Amino acid sequence: MYKLKDSDSPNLWAFNTRDLMRAATCDHCIKLAIAKELDMPGVRSLLEPYALEGKTLAMAYGDKFESEIEEELRASLNPDDFRRPEGKDTFAETVALMHAGVPVIYQGALRHRSGLAEFTGRPDFLVRGDYDLEFVKGKLFAKPAKSRIAAKNEHGTIGYIAWDAKLASSAKPHYLLQVALYVEALDAIGLKAHAMHGLILGSRTLELFEEGEIVPAMRQARSYLETAFEQAASGDLKDFELKHLSLHCDIQSTCSICEYPDLCEHNRKEIDHLVQVAGINKSQIEKLKKAGIATMAALAGASDEQRPSDFVPGSFDKLRKQAKLQTSFRETGKHSYLVVDDPEIGVLPPASANDIFFDMEGFPYFEEKGGLEYLFGAITRDKKFHEFWAHDREQEAVAFTDFVRFAYDKLQADPTAHVYHYAPYEVTALNKLATRHGVMEAEVDWLITEGKMIDLYKVVKGSIMVSQPSYSIKKLEAFYEFGRKSTVVDAGSSIEEYDYYRQLAEQDPAEAARVLQTIGDYNEDDCVSTLALYQWLSSMPGAHAKFAEFRQAVDRKKAEWAADPEDEDSATNKAERELAELQRATDHMAKAIADWRWGENPEADYRAKIWQALMHSVLYYKREEVITFRERYLRREAVDETLHADRKALVVAGCQREASGFDGMHLNPTVKITLDYTYVLEPGQTLLLKPGSAIYVRFSYGANQNELDRGTLVSIDGNRISFKRVTTIANANFEPNAIFEDLFIRAGGKQDAVRENSLGLANEWVSPMFEAPIGNATLDLLMRRSPALIDDGSLLPVSGDDYLPAVINAVERMHRTVLAIQGPPGSGKTYLGSRTIAHLVAQGKKIAVVANSHSAVENLLSGCIDAGVSSGAIAKQPKKEDRTARAWTTPSSYSVMKNWRAKQAGGYVIGGTAWTFCSSYVLQEEFDYIFIDEAAQFSLVDAIAVGGGSTNMVLLGDPMQLTQVVQAVHPGGVDNSALGHYMGEQQILDAEHGYFVEVTRRMHPSVNAPVSWLSYQNRLHSHPDAAAQQVSGLSPGFELHPVSHIGNSSHSPEEVEAVLALTQKHLQLVGQTEVLIVAPYNAQVDAIRTALDAVGLTEVQVGTVDKFQGREAHIVIVSLAASTSDDAPRGLEFLLDRNRMNVALSRAKTNSYLVFSPDLIRTRFNNVEDVKAISRLAGLLEFAKN
Repeated sequence: MYKLKDSDSPNLWAFNTRDLMRAATCDHCIKLAIAKELDMPGVRSLLEPYALEGKTLAMAYGDKFESEIEEELRASLNPDDFRRPEGKDTFAETVALMHAGVPVIYQGALRHRSGLAEFTGRPDFLVRGDYDLEFVKGKLFAKPAKSRIAAKNEHGTIGYIAWDAKLASSAKPHYLLQVALYVEALDAIGLKAHAMHGLILGSRTLELFEEGEIVPAMRQARSYLETAFEQAASGDLKDFELKHLSLHCDIQSTCSICEYPDLCEHNRKEIDHLVQVAGINKSQIEKLKKAGIATMAALAGASDEQRPSDFVPGSFDKLRKQAKLQTSFRETGKHSYLVVDDPEIGVLPPASANDIFFDMEGFPYFEEKGGLEYLFGAITRDKKFHEFWAHDREQEAVAFTDFVRFAYDKLQADPTAHVYHYAPYEVTALNKLATRHGVMEAEVDWLITEGKMIDLYKVVKGSIMVSQPSYSIKKLEAFYEFGRKSTVVDAGSSIEEYDYYRQLAEQDPAEAARVLQTIGDYNEDDCVSTLALYQWLSSMPGAHAKFAEFRQAVDRKKAEWAADPEDEDSATNKAERELAELQRATDHMAKAIADWRWGENPEADYRAKIWQALMHSVLYYKREEVITFRERYLRREAVDETLHADRKALVVAGCQREASGFDGMHLNPTVKITLDYTYVLEPGQTLLLKPGSAIYVRFSYGANQNELDRGTLVSIDGNRISFKRVTTIANANFEPNAIFEDLFIRAGGKQDAVRENSLGLANEWVSPMFEAPIGNATLDLLMRRSPALIDDGSLLPVSGDDYLPAVINAVERMHRTVLAIQGPPGSGKTYLGSRTIAHLVAQGKKIAVVANSHSAVENLLSGCIDAGVSSGAIAKQPKKEDRTARAWTTPSSYSVMKNWRAKQAGGYVIGGTAWTFCSSYVLQEEFDYIFIDEAAQFSLVDAIAVGGGSTNMVLLGDPMQLTQVVQAVHPGGVDNSALGHYMGEQQILDAEHGYFVEVTRRMHPSVNAPVSWLSYQNRLHSHPDAAAQQVSGLSPGFELHPVSHIGNSSHSPEEVEAVLALTQKHLQLVGQTEVLIVAPYNAQVDAIRTALDAVGLTEVQVGTVDKFQGREAHIVIVSLAASTSDDAPRGLEFLLDRNRMNVALSRAKTNSYLVFSPDLIRTRFNNVEDVKAISRLAGLLEFAKN
């Protein structure tokens, strides 16, 4: 940033997107920059030695890419339709060109002033709003857009779309901020198009962004600059004096975007900041500071009596030892380490001639979801380097296959050999890739579950403590004097270098090859260093001493489960065998696309992708089983840091065992007993499991080796949890160190149904070289075809706000096809579905109603009764152990239901989950229609499984609310929901595929407005009846309730107090059942529940959004709990997830409240999703202000 000298205002400042990135999270960065520009005494001389050299990452090649794009667009248009401002006042000329309606303006100038901050920039392309950009065979074209020919903005003009060209292959946070600045500048002059704006990427793809996803975050970040500029303009410069400036970022991770990261590091050392202690976290630092321990040296010298009362004793002692080691190095310059009790090096496998030392490189910014694993590197003991490269998704599958085959063959030939790596990334990535590509699954499973993958990071952490500020392999190299040859310094730099390579690949192949070689050298260094680390650990006293004993115990365990088919490890092997059998059953489908020539024909490619989906749907359920078992193994072996980031797990070291009647008794060691435990969540910990969940209880039996018991999560009371553990007398004294969810659910009859339906469809289709057959609802769903109607006509338009006549007309005309109805919150989706079903039943039709949950099915069945369907014409088998009386027939079994169907003379309805409609009894007679409710949560594979039993399929749901949860990303796109797949990239269903219900009958307009903006592109409006509703004495609306607090993650006592006060205030106006309270984390839910119960408010409902979809109340209070983005478990992407926020706020009929920490909105933009998340929150705050 710099002060503008020639402007009409003496206090105006210019800024760029890097300034916005820094301002978004760190006052230190802003104030240093301003102090330097103001030339405050001593500041410039202090900063000069720490200034980073300007990096021009492929800037010349970026210009070349931009020039290529320019030429391609110019060639696709008439000369007068592609213009570049050439005059002295490029801004004025750009505006003139836009007013003249030039379709594409290259390198136009835009500027916009907000407060004392002025932005001036040149969007690469300004494209008129009725034109589209499109890549055709790798070349960019501009052409008229049929869908936006008449689209005009509020100023009556078509307006312009801002496009920026970036050589990078994927979007980055500052790119979004740049586009946001252009969007705002266009809006300020009344020339912004009603369309999404975006990026032209070096991968020759386009990425578009909604205004609401990017502009609010940019404005929020800029507001911090504006505040600082105003302070500087006021003449009060005290905060910019050197003695008052902070010389380090408050959060160490912010240094990645800081102008002076070396100054930050130097200053932290100078003041001996606690953050230097390896493994310490933010909450621990705060606790220590409160106890008067503010430096690393103070921690090193602290006594037991100085331990903070809320600090686990073991954790305090461990941090103190770590601080002593680091302080000793600082004082003496000599590195040291200590070996912990019962170290894991005791079970480290002895060396084998065929051992492999392995490292991977990944690129998180790859244009496709999930990143790209681009290098699999390995050395053998002779230090020969084996490298397997990939630069796209297809090459990734090949490189992955080649590496796994290389490792598997070596280790099969030598049972004593292992694959050594450092940190859990490699194993997690191999597991992910096996599932993503559907290849080498059995081999990867063998490598993992047979203990062939040895994580030396886990061994290090379980064996030694070192005098380094981190336990990265680079820091450990000081102990075994390893010298690197690569110029790449760390994993972050390797990502930047690979990004550089991808930008250079077509522009300068020779330079690209040189960059790739430096990355290869870096990977080879890591592999050789892993070997050297192994040798160092192997040289320590006690290394390998317990390995033989450990292997004997493992072999005994194998023998036990081999003899017991009910044992879970035996079930793992069974699932693997069954998956292999299913893969053989789909071999003919795999061969049909084995040599597919991708990229030549988009329509043929889409058919091939659907063919893949059919193939992988056969494998889906069994693959989910195998994944579940494999992840159980990975969690058993995971280090605590990995489990802290795992939403399905919780570290419970230090948990307290309740007294039991077995204490002191002498029983057979194999006797099973049940023990009770309690654990108090540490700050920063969160538990997303629900009471009653089946869990695994992990415990260590020595040498950092873990085993599992079964258990149950009993209760969650604020930050205190209780769980049960079923164990043996022999293992009872091994205390639990972690728990995680038992996710195994058997597919049952769904497996046979999806196999039969998918293979049957494939046989009918023959090959994806041909068009997919018509006249099948499941194939219409997969192919995303518009509904096939008996008269070959189109869907009727809706008249006003009454959708029912059009929907009934469409359903009556369906001909072996699929129809979708997207129903936003309160839109009457259940009303439409039930009335349509009632109409069909009256015509004698046989109807199936299916959903993921019994409650969703029963809600729609109840609606059918309200619509006039006789209760005697409805049947549903009750949920197991549910004895509640129902209005409909409740057959006790599928065979009884079959007999009930046979007796029906007219139309009828059968409800159930997917298991019901995969039963051979139920499938013996085809249904005329199957209605899939909550279809955005209903898996595509389940839809394929149940689709074979019905002529037509109707999807009811909304992908902008809660969506489907799966264990992993599956190949073929079969991890999507039925409605999510059918809608593709659309957020709002188009008129060709069904109906988007644009009216809510629940939300008052002032409650609906932020919801419509957040999730429905401002298209959702309130029905007049909803606009008329109001709580007497209370103005309808969405309001903020900021509550300041520090260090809270999943539970905020301050927000609990605020929620209670808000609730009590509103209960003077409404009854308890008219208040719903929503929180993202179970710990906050339980704390609020406890507070409500304590004052007798037992009927006020509180829960996460998962509990409340489909519910409503006059008053909704949302509590976010986390103090800052860094405190938020699972990050902002979860806390401010658009779908979850949509569900939370849209429960309200007349009034909604957001209780939150004001500091939550101040965050570092780590990725594109962070920009979007902050935009959501900032945008909602703007709605409340207005």
